[in-house]
Amino acid sequence: MLMHIGFIHAEMDTISVIGVGDLMLGTSFPDSSTLSSHPERLLEHVQNIIRSADLAVANLEGCLMDSGGVPKDGWEKTERCFIFCMPESYVQHIINAGFDAVGLANNHVRDMGYQSYRRTMVVCDSVGLHHAGIYSAPSDTFTVNGICFGFASFSPHWATSRMHNYDEVHKIISDLDTYCDIVVVMFHGGGEGREYAGTPRTNENYNGEIRGDVYRFSHTAVDAGADIVFGSGPHVTRAVELYKNRLIAYSLGNFCTYRRFNLEGSRGVAPIMKVFTDHDGEFLYARAIAIRQSYPGFPMLDTEQRAVKELQRLTKIDFPEMDSVLVIDDSGYIYKR
Repeated sequence: MLMHIGFIHAEMDTISVIGVGDLMLGTSFPDSSTLSSHPERLLEHVQNIIRSADLAVANLEGCLMDSGGVPKDGWEKTERCFIFCMPESYVQHIINAGFDAVGLANNHVRDMGYQSYRRTMVVCDSVGLHHAGIYSAPSDTFTVNGICFGFASFSPHWATSRMHNYDEVHKIISDLDTYCDIVVVMFHGGGEGREYAGTPRTNENYNGEIRGDVYRFSHTAVDAGADIVFGSGPHVTRAVELYKNRLIAYSLGNFCTYRRFNLEGSRGVAPIMKVFTDHDGEFLYARAIAIRQSYPGFPMLDTEQRAVKELQRLTKIDFPEMDSVLVIDDSGYIYKR
């Protein structure tokens, strides 16, 4: 089959980009009891995959901070108020696993107040981990393997680049498109949980909070010049769409979420999305590599391919027009008919 579709003979100038969903390696708040005794091993089962791409990006679900800051309001009132504060040394595990950049636009980057996202940016800068998504630093540009990448990240949350400010979204991305070979955009939006696995075409309301119109945002991003759009936020896998020959993955679920996440059912499976483009960012093909997490939470390859099955099912439901455009085969390859 691969020979028939023509993957095997990819040209030397093919560019590969990996995107994953939520990355949270454990929190030291309120104490260190929820940290792994071997944090350097949490990503060992997938690091060869992550390292195989020209660029690998993730949503950093939380902050990197050793001390200081003020916990967000409400944490002491309910067990469901989660604070994700990773030790600063954990940034090295992210680098060692093969990640080049992280999105900071989400609802947990400010869990310890404004100091936490400022400190997180300093920590990332100290090891050369690129980042984007804070209102004052919505995007970044860098060169990897001779390719100039533009990277931007958005969410509906305070202190981040707001995904519902469409004019600003368009400007940030179009500016990147003027001088970058490939523009990769991440967003963190939508409701949370298995009941939010569908991709609506309207603003999502979750517990009284507007979580963005992920469909309009993603199309705005591609219209402005984004070549790949990776989503996260719902903690489950969502559908994929090909729009203007650019791939949109509406949610990549939970990638590595240690100890403090619900990993039951569909929350415990997700794809690593590896997208192949030409130098103009045109979609060639992709591969969804299925992973699973079981408690306490670290990614392993899933031989049952459950995330792939979810992609097939949800794309057929939410984007039936893709049936005549895209094939998602049982091994996870995604290609044009």
